Amino acid sequence: MSSPLNQSGSPGMVRRSMMNQQGSPTLLRHSMSGNSGLNNLANASGFPRRNTDQDGMGSNAIARSGGNSAAYRASLVSHYAEDLDRRRRAERAVEEKLTDGMPSDNLKIDSVELFARDNAREHRTDRYEVVLDSGRDIGSSSTMARSRSMTNMTSMTSMDYHSSSSPSTAVLRRGQPFFMAVRVKDRNFDPRRDVLRAVFTFGPNPQVTKGSKVVLPFRMNQREFTRAPQKWDMRIHQQEGFNVSCQVHIPANALVGLWRVNIETTTSTPGARIDEFRCKDDIYILFNPFCREDSVYLDDEELRREYLMNDTGKVFVGTHHRPKGRRWIYGQFSDVALPAAQLLLGQSGLNPTERGNPVQVVRAIASIINANEGFGLLEGKWEGSFEDGVCPWTWTGSSKIFEHYLRNGSKPVKYGQCWVFAAVATSIFRALGIPARPVTNFVSARDTNHTLSVDKYFDVFGEEMKGGPDGDNQDALWNFHAWTEVWMSRPDLQPGYNGWQAVDPTPPPQCRQNGSGADSKSRGPLAVEGFRRGPSSVESVRRGEIGFAFDTPYLFAEINAEVTHFQEDETSHWGFKKIPVNNYQVGRMILTKRPGADDDVSDADVEDITGLYKTLDNASRYQRQSDGCFNSLFNQGMTSPYLERRDRERERDMIQYPGTSVRRPSAMDIARKPWYDESRYPADSGNTAADRMSAMNAARSVDRAQPIFDSRPPNEDIQFDLVEQEKVAWGQPLNVQVLIQNRSQETRTITTYLCANSVYYTGVTARRLGRNDRQFVLQPGSRETLQLRISWEEYRERVVDYGYIKVFSMASVQETKQSWSAEDDFQLEKPKLDIQVRGNPQIGQECFATFSFMNPVPVTLTECEFAFEGSGLVRAQTVKYRDVKPGEMISFVQKFLPRFSGERKLVATFNSRELGDIVGSRPIHVRE
Repeated sequence: MSSPLNQSGSPGMVRRSMMNQQGSPTLLRHSMSGNSGLNNLANASGFPRRNTDQDGMGSNAIARSGGNSAAYRASLVSHYAEDLDRRRRAERAVEEKLTDGMPSDNLKIDSVELFARDNAREHRTDRYEVVLDSGRDIGSSSTMARSRSMTNMTSMTSMDYHSSSSPSTAVLRRGQPFFMAVRVKDRNFDPRRDVLRAVFTFGPNPQVTKGSKVVLPFRMNQREFTRAPQKWDMRIHQQEGFNVSCQVHIPANALVGLWRVNIETTTSTPGARIDEFRCKDDIYILFNPFCREDSVYLDDEELRREYLMNDTGKVFVGTHHRPKGRRWIYGQFSDVALPAAQLLLGQSGLNPTERGNPVQVVRAIASIINANEGFGLLEGKWEGSFEDGVCPWTWTGSSKIFEHYLRNGSKPVKYGQCWVFAAVATSIFRALGIPARPVTNFVSARDTNHTLSVDKYFDVFGEEMKGGPDGDNQDALWNFHAWTEVWMSRPDLQPGYNGWQAVDPTPPPQCRQNGSGADSKSRGPLAVEGFRRGPSSVESVRRGEIGFAFDTPYLFAEINAEVTHFQEDETSHWGFKKIPVNNYQVGRMILTKRPGADDDVSDADVEDITGLYKTLDNASRYQRQSDGCFNSLFNQGMTSPYLERRDRERERDMIQYPGTSVRRPSAMDIARKPWYDESRYPADSGNTAADRMSAMNAARSVDRAQPIFDSRPPNEDIQFDLVEQEKVAWGQPLNVQVLIQNRSQETRTITTYLCANSVYYTGVTARRLGRNDRQFVLQPGSRETLQLRISWEEYRERVVDYGYIKVFSMASVQETKQSWSAEDDFQLEKPKLDIQVRGNPQIGQECFATFSFMNPVPVTLTECEFAFEGSGLVRAQTVKYRDVKPGEMISFVQKFLPRFSGERKLVATFNSRELGDIVGSRPIHVRE
């Protein structure tokens, strides 16, 4: 693989003075772009990032173009860039012709060998496709035979450069040494006369003092490493004739990314001319979780296999009732993963000197994965039409997204959603050598005003008031939200916060809404602080220490915020009353795939990691204290004159509008726990010290976190229960029920509302499916059932995307002023896509996979297509398919040729206009 940082000409000897001439550009060769001149000009300017408009031109260029079309502007840029490139090449040719006539005693370099495949085995990077010859598996017999010549490089007796040379690119991990060799010509190396140096450079302006330039002299008598482990070092391995081999030590804090390799030759004569040989290929240096000195070190081989080397996995989606693992091909070893990661880091604006710090690297990647103002990897979209891009549920893995990004001039790919963002981020982090995994929080709060409370407002008729009373409330509850965890130490924090760090690459609500606002001109690659989420120490979230970097309050709110309902009330001095919310709490469970487990039939490979984010007391209190207030925990055990003064006013109605001063309970109130009935929750041990400390720490760190209290109603003698839905198949009728029981000895007059809406998984209402309002009298000890039935015909045109349905119910009791509300969500079940593979797959031999399922709905499916992908089996493809009749069982057969041996995974989806997101996967063992 040719280096994207080398000049377009073939490698050779060049005067250093020529490289330093003003106006001589460093040429960037983009392997997937036909406009080399444009790329050369971009790199020559020292600005590797894209501008913030979609055509790759800034506001100044737009002004110069006089408003002409984007194609015309691009043509001008290409013309000028190519012309400049041509002129510079001509100048260099003249200079080389003149200098070639000057006598030189410098040693001439014939070739440089980086032993990409052999070093890759030692560095555990031999699965990267850029290391391999095109179309061959490094585990195959032919490739293994080629590698045996240097299997034991420490015992080499001879070198054959012509047989070992290949178009492979070296991929190395920092903290380990690697072998390289230099072949000279015309004469042997004479250590008394010749000076030979290896120069490694990183970024557009390499400097020794910044760690982005390393100069290592060849000392023939140095047979061992002599420098400190945190510094680059070289030792000579062997000198034989025209060949000199050496071993280079990469420190564990080296910058991560693409390094250029040059060899300098001169003589020991003072002031002698220096010649430079540019290697045709550069090297990738990655983080090293196998090295104890690296800050991403992971001391568990099973976890490294899962979170670094496993190129398939699951992202959990669905609802907290029925979570589902969606199979994903990470493709971190594909030939597009490292180039895409390198380009994204360049676009992020992260200073090259910061690219050895995993904290800054993951923060930069999180900011650039989501596209804004025309730059970034993936554009998010959560509702509406996806016809101008790819539906998020059509993706089967990350490689196709990377390929679209590289082939289309780094324009953002359309479209992604949170689980796609999390999966793609996992791919990039694993490609760079950082252990990573996607995690999913079910019932996730999107707290937009930093109050640790998701507030919903309803009118007197039970209809939700979008935006609240002032129209500016954008709080939301997502059915699920996925982010990425990365493993690293945190030397920037106090001890105890190493390990898993949460990184959320999904743009926050404010950024998605304001992405095209009037302030767009001021945005640039580094004006994305509002887009960055993490890394946040998971342990700091569990402890409630949300003052630690980065963005921990946001993550804390996602899993701990209180759900609060308010309804219009004429008797309230601020116009609303607070309604207790039953059985719908934030952060119900946090799931990821279990290491070493793999289940394509069900989800036996799930791992519940809620305990990493919440203490057990914390989770039980937050999730089961339905009639209490989350924010009350902030003040347990606290006393002050302010609190005591408020205690004297406890008989007054102290409901306040959010954000104003409110009444807080005293220590005596806390002891009585009037809003929390211990007898109702015998599992609560009462040991809530960690719980209290976590919430109290969080409250002290969040500006607007203030409790909102209602006096508990004196009598709650009517019991309400919103029945959870059993499994409902797509095409079957719905039946929603609320069970009501009068536990008093008196008659009660009850007003109830029950409605069901189709919603996007972000909680945004799409369409109303049905509603049932009733007012009735319930006799003492009696029971009543409120029902809402919805047929397939009623919801078939109203359900959107993934088939989520939100059920909401509200009730009030006339005699006691008791109020109640509850909400729940569920997903219509779809059939699974069955995948069968014929025969015994073998490398390079035709195989056939059969995809099949039965149409579960009584309508014809149109605009059908299958999308499938398998790492090492078949590149991501999409194939059109005919219409599918109602109730028809279909089978689609696809041929493929496996490229790699071992355990592989084939993932596929079926989509149509009427029914989509039919997913399946199959493990496949490929023989050599």
